[in-house]
Amino acid sequence: MINDNLLKTISVPQKLLGSMIDAQRKWEEFSDEFEDFLLSTDKRFMEKIERAREEHLKGNVRDIKELKQELL
Repeated sequence: MINDNLLKTISVPQKLLGSMIDAQRKWEEFSDEFEDFLLSTDKRFMEKIERAREEHLKGNVRDIKELKQELL
């Protein structure tokens, strides 16, 4: 059964709602940048990226359809 109290509407000032939306966008941007920073400082991750880049430049690539089939 749904609680009737959850279905009530509350009024929120437009300026406050705008501030909340801006804060959420900034948090998402920060999270993305922080994740990039953490990965870029992870030696093992960067070694894997470099190996993958080298393989790609050598032409050692695979079709995405093959990879998907292996994962399924």
